[in-house]
Amino acid sequence: MTERVRSVILAEFPRGLTVTRDYDASAPELRGDKEQLIQAVLNVVRNAAQALATRIAAGDAEIILTTRVARHVTLARRHYRLALELHVIDNGPGIPEGLKPHVFYPLVSGREGGSGLGLTLAQTFVLQNDGMIEFDSRPERTDFRIVLPLLEPRRDALAG
Repeated sequence: MTERVRSVILAEFPRGLTVTRDYDASAPELRGDKEQLIQAVLNVVRNAAQALATRIAAGDAEIILTTRVARHVTLARRHYRLALELHVIDNGPGIPEGLKPHVFYPLVSGREGGSGLGLTLAQTFVLQNDGMIEFDSRPERTDFRIVLPLLEPRRDALAG
């Protein structure tokens, strides 16, 4: 999923942007609608890339994609033994303080010409797939964290 998003973003922003990956290869398969989840991650990464316009022009823009397996996570009041924690971290200007409480609202954008739908749709798709999305932002580091349930490994497969 993240590799597909990475290749799309690098095609859209071929110069001045580095997309670093740090994946947990041991992660089992995600639950849920793969296309919705790809679109959700693509919206978050594209939003980060668009926020990096000045740094892309300077040639030092970076987005870091990390995945880790989290254990014993509660999402939407339901316990999951395993979940995927995906971080989309950028070195952009950060989200302005006044915009932070509203970033997931429709038609809210901090960018000239922005539709304000990308993060709204990302949140909708993540929630529809029993996950959650949140962020932490300051100048030169915005970190969107998406947590999604993972399929449990089959017990008989572990016995083998």
